[in-house]
Formats: sequence, structure tokens, C-alpha cells
Amino acid sequence: MPIDDMYLNPMLDPFRNMAKDCQEKGYTGEAMEKMMAALQRMEQLGQEESDIGAYSGKITSEGLQMTFSNAYGEVLSNAAKSEQGNAEDYDDAAMLKTSVDALKNAIVELNRAKDDQMAEAEKHAKDKTALEVAQNEIDVLNKNDVIIKAIQELIDYGESGVNLPTFLRVQMERGLDKAMEGSTVVRDGLIYSQGWAEACRISPYDIAKNNEKLASFDNLASQAKFEVPDSLQVSLAEQKIDHKHTPDIAKWDGILDAWERIMGLLATWSYAHMSFADKIFPWDAMANPWPDIQRTKDIYPGQIKARLQIFKENFGMDFYDIFQHETFKWKVENYQIDDSQLWFETMINVIYPQCKPGNYLNQETITEVERQWKGNLMVNPERHKDVDRFISFFDSVFGAGAFAKKTRETYDWGDRPAEPWNLSNFNVQKV
Repeated sequence: MPIDDMYLNPMLDPFRNMAKDCQEKGYTGEAMEKMMAALQRMEQLGQEESDIGAYSGKITSEGLQMTFSNAYGEVLSNAAKSEQGNAEDYDDAAMLKTSVDALKNAIVELNRAKDDQMAEAEKHAKDKTALEVAQNEIDVLNKNDVIIKAIQELIDYGESGVNLPTFLRVQMERGLDKAMEGSTVVRDGLIYSQGWAEACRISPYDIAKNNEKLASFDNLASQAKFEVPDSLQVSLAEQKIDHKHTPDIAKWDGILDAWERIMGLLATWSYAHMSFADKIFPWDAMANPWPDIQRTKDIYPGQIKARLQIFKENFGMDFYDIFQHETFKWKVENYQIDDSQLWFETMINVIYPQCKPGNYLNQETITEVERQWKGNLMVNPERHKDVDRFISFFDSVFGAGAFAKKTRETYDWGDRPAEPWNLSNFNVQKV
């Protein structure tokens, strides 16, 4: 799904406006083509990416903004040279002034891009609080000040009395051209992604991938002049890291999704046996729920059996292997399992052995399921710790209380009397 125009337009409009101005003036040539190719690539990525952070990182890592700006400066310089007449009449002071003016215009456009983002926020904000949240996030995530500082240094040097050849040589020697690519912004983005990976803890591979990207960037920076790595090298290194971890992430996600669905079906099958099943989700919204409840009792054992067979074929694991697998341990240790240890042990040791096609739970088990439901014993008492970790990171980036202000939600976890998870005494009785 493409990035919403609300976010994309403020980023690309400055480049679109500069390109339109050049086209209207009839500028042509290799530099013009290069400038338009960079803009087209930014437009293309805007349609391919769905996350604005990933998009921003992509166009920065590919150096598209800098490629456009350099080409734009060259287009204006060529135009100035053309206006001067033949080579004998050409004054490189005019070309230097044109280059400096282009850099000044770049700062104006960067500032206008942020102003446009603020204006878009004002248009879409539902109330004052929403506007304050949006403005705060723009202030935090917008890193134009870093790039503007590098551009201003180059402007100041260009206006210090140097000639054009010296200006271009020192620009390269000092790495100011690379600084304008926003290497600091790229690193900040990598740190931001690393923080999210640690906060969300989706998988150890996701964390490792983000850690390696940051380490790779720092390694390339340490080897580069002025510690500003080449954007192409950074992009290629990130692609290599993504490629390395993609198979492990895909396998992790596949195993996790499979056993979570199986356990969900097993739990729902047990709920269907309760005397008050018609009063709970998903049956409480039905006009006549009992036929569907009976159908759940009849068909879910067969569905679970079929899913376990596919699970075995795809991953070489049976039902009891789930609880020795790293995905299960990861979910428990990171407080990401909704259910309590008591309820999991009941499902594994009591409910699963009875879950066979044509069979139903015995009354003793139904009584225990109802007891745990009514006593709120099925839920993980420490589930909030996963959310707390997420909120803590969000607030560390956007300011204390930012998450609560953004969501306007307060989490009431209620009374959860079950014992916390403890894998050392997790009891699985294989039958």
C-alpha cells in the first residue's frame, strides 16, 4: 500500500517544484535527465513502501536527495554558463554564485517541507491534542536541521572569497558533499529502528538484523574519510543483512503462526463446552448461537488434527515439540503470551488428550474450564510488561507521557490472580 499523500507530498513537493521550474524554463541535457531520474525514483519508492520511516531511510541511503540537488545545481550552472555566452566570456564566479544560490534554495525548500508537514497535520488533526501530538512527532523525526547545517557550512565557504575550483575541491576533501547526504540522519534512523526492535521483541532475528545494520554502518563510517560512509555501500550492506536473515525470520513467523492458531482452536473448542458459551465471544453476538457452538464442538478436533499434520510436514514438529521450541520460550520470556501458565498446562495435559474427532470434554474438565474462566485464571498476570516496554520506548523518543497523549487510553489490566509464568516448573505431560 503506497504512503499516504499526507506524508509523501510534503517530502517530495520541494523536489517537484524545482523540477517543474526547470522544465518550464526548457532546460535539457544530461544533468536534467539525472535530476528527473532521481525524482522518479523517489516517486516510485513512495508507491512501493508503506512505512514513512522506511521510505525516508531508503531515499537517504540511496542518496536520491543529494543526487537530485547536485544535478539541480549543475542544471542551473549550465544555464548560467549558456547565458554568459561562449567559453571565453564565461566567468566561473557566476557559476560559483549559481551553485551557492542553489544550496540556499535547497535550505528554503527543506524548511518549507517541514512547514508543509505541519500544515498537513493541522488539516487532518481532529482536535488540539491530536495536533500537538502530530507536531511533536514531526519535530522529533524531522532531521532536516542536520542536513541544513552541512549545507550552510558549504554556503559559508562558498561566500568566503574562494574561487570555484577551490570550492569544489574543498567540498570533496572535507566530505561536505557526503555530509549533505545526511549520514547522521541515516544513523539516527538505524538507532530508531533498533530501539523499536528491542521494544517490540518480535524475534531474536529481527533484533539481530537491526543491530547488524547499525554495526555495519559504523564500520563503514570508521573506514570512510571524515567518518561519512558512502550511501551506496550502506545500502548494499543493508540488503545483504536483510537477505541473510530473511529465511530465519520467515521460518520463525511460520512456526509461531501455526502453533498459535492451533492453541487458539483448542481453547475455543473447550469454551464451546461451557454452559454459558452463548454469553461469550464469538457466540454472544449471534441471534441463535447454539447450533454454531455445537458445530464448533464437532469440527474443531478434526481441524486441529489436520493443522498438526501440516505442521509436522512443514516443520517436522508435533504438538509437544511446540513447548520446547525457541518461539514458545521467547513468547513466554518476553511476556507476549496472553494466557496463564495454569491455563496452558490445562490445555496441554487435560484438554488436548480429549480433543479427538467425535469426542467431547468430560464433565470434570468442563467444570475446571468454567472455574478458570469465572476466576479470571486463564490470563497471563504479567502480560502488561510487554506493553510497558513498548510504551517506555515510545516515551523515550517522543517525551514523557507521549504514548498516553497519542492513544488517549489507560490500560486497566484488572485482577489477574493466576501465578506468573515460570518455565522451570512448566509441567507438560506427554501422552
